[in-house]
Amino acid sequence: MYELLWFIGGALVYQLLSRMLKIIQIYMFFQEIHVHILMMLKAASHDLDTVVDIKATMMEELDLEEGQMELINSTDKQIVETWRATTIFKLQSFVPNVFKTSVKYHNWDEMKKYLSDVLKK
Repeated sequence: MYELLWFIGGALVYQLLSRMLKIIQIYMFFQEIHVHILMMLKAASHDLDTVVDIKATMMEELDLEEGQMELINSTDKQIVETWRATTIFKLQSFVPNVFKTSVKYHNWDEMKKYLSDVLKK
C-alpha cells in the first residue's frame, strides 16, 4: 500500500517539476527572442539616423534655402522619433499578457538602457 502512495506521490512531483521546467524554458526563450528583437530595432533606428544624415548632407550640396533645409531636417527627425515611439508602443501591445511584466521600458531611451543592461550580463 505504501508503495502505491510513493508511486502516486512521485508521479505528481514529476508532473509538477516538469511543468515548472517548461514554464522556465518558455520564459527564457521569450527573453532571448525579446533581446534579439530589440537589437534589430536598434540597428534599424541607427540606419534611419544614417539616412537622415545623408539626406541632410545631400541637401546642403544642392544649395537649398536655409529655411527649407531646417524644415525638412526637423520633419525628418520628428518622423524618426515618431517611428521610435510607435515601435515601442506596438512592441508592448503585442507582448503576451503573461510576459508583460518582463517588458521594463516605456520609451526609446529606456529601451536602449534596458538592452544595454541585458547585454552586459
